[in-house]
Amino acid sequence: MAHDTGLSRGKPSSTEFTLGHNVGSRAEVDAVMEQVTAAGAVIVKPAQETFWGGYGGYFQDPDGHLWEVVWNPQWIPQD
Repeated sequence: MAHDTGLSRGKPSSTEFTLGHNVGSRAEVDAVMEQVTAAGAVIVKPAQETFWGGYGGYFQDPDGHLWEVVWNPQWIPQD
């Protein structure tokens, strides 16, 4: 991207962006957090209530990428 855009290449940082994984329930958030811990991820922020009424947490995968696993009660899928 640096070459293509002409921007200078900076040091990598886990806080440059976050990958989001939306799930269908609070229980799914907890299940994913358990799975990623077993796979070697580091929990950065345990799952908890969010300020906007959802439930989520953050982990860093073994490659250093930051992920948010979140459930939003306002996002109800349509059948």
